[in-house]
Amino acid sequence: MGGVLLSLLAAVTVFALFSAVGSMILEQTVYGRAFTDQMADRQFSALQKYVEQEAITAHNLHRLNAWCSRGDQVYLTVYIDSVIRYESPIAANGELEEEDFDISLESPDRAYTLRLSDGTQARAFLYYYAGDAYHYGAMGLSALLAFAVFSLCFILFVHRKLRYVKQLKEELDILAGGDLHYAVTVKGEDELGELAQGIEEMRRSILAHQETEEQMRSANSQLVTAMSHDLRTPLTSLLAYLELMERGKYESEEQLRHFTRRSLEKGLQIKSMADKLFEYFLVYSSEWEPSELEQTDADSLFQQFWGEYAFSLENNGYTVHCAFEELQGTLRVNMELLRRAFDNLYSNLLKYADPTQPIEISYGRKDGQVRLTLRNHISPQRDKRESTNIGLSTCRRVLQYHGGSFETKEDDGIFQVDLALPLANG
Repeated sequence: MGGVLLSLLAAVTVFALFSAVGSMILEQTVYGRAFTDQMADRQFSALQKYVEQEAITAHNLHRLNAWCSRGDQVYLTVYIDSVIRYESPIAANGELEEEDFDISLESPDRAYTLRLSDGTQARAFLYYYAGDAYHYGAMGLSALLAFAVFSLCFILFVHRKLRYVKQLKEELDILAGGDLHYAVTVKGEDELGELAQGIEEMRRSILAHQETEEQMRSANSQLVTAMSHDLRTPLTSLLAYLELMERGKYESEEQLRHFTRRSLEKGLQIKSMADKLFEYFLVYSSEWEPSELEQTDADSLFQQFWGEYAFSLENNGYTVHCAFEELQGTLRVNMELLRRAFDNLYSNLLKYADPTQPIEISYGRKDGQVRLTLRNHISPQRDKRESTNIGLSTCRRVLQYHGGSFETKEDDGIFQVDLALPLANG
């Protein structure tokens, strides 16, 4: 559309320019007095010959109609004894007025002496106005040039677009060949530009999806390898302790209790690894489908979870500042998943919070949501403890599944968690 408008603008400009130049030239030539007088002299010479050939007299001046109507654009008036005896048919029909040509008896410079065949001498006033034909010709030529300019500009615009279409086709062939790292060229803001932009966004989306899948495959492969290695040691020890107890190869009840305690520790270690495996699966699996949600009272749920967590943290030597507001609503949640997410947050506090500084736990209702905030100073020993951050990723996945949000930030040695869950009613 833009190319058509530009082509039309160029055509209009050319038409206006050539029309103005043509009019200027015609004013100085065809419409000039010298040209019209010269043409009038020629026409009068032809008229005199016609009168002699056709034997035109004062009594048959009407036969001049044939000469005036032959195609040349002339206006003729014949006076005999100062009386109009003949007028051109075009003037007689009222199509032209004498004033249009400024012809009168007081214009001797346009008067000719016409010798009729019967010897009568008449005064003839002849005006040549064929300049209009030149004017129309100039307008036609200007229109033709304008059309040529429009056609040329439009063809150039279409040719440029066709080259762009050909370029897009070549780039699509490259993408179809599997090279998704090849960027699509985006030009202009028209339909083709929007199409190219859409293709480029689709290319980036596919590439990002492939990279994500590759990361997932790599993470899963690493997980399987690590779990296979890590599970083998505690499992071997567990089997060894169980075998010793099953065969009765212990020397005392104290040693039996030691074997039992060690077996329990190894079992818990294996369970912890299994939980970690589940969390990896929860975060990275694209086929994960949790069970249905159940509706529960928000106040009871949060009081139960975070009241217990605050109590447990205090028993472990932490100072906890709680600020719990009434929520007045219900939540639709998967209790098992939500408990796992909250347990991860609690474990994160136990592992990385500075026990010499207070922990702040607060929640309340805002904009139809439950907003929970956890703030703690980071332990100086954090960097010495191994962490994969899979627990926080699990929390984010669980909160997103429930239609909520999960954000973390760290600033000046303080770690903060902000999460939100939508309230069903209330």
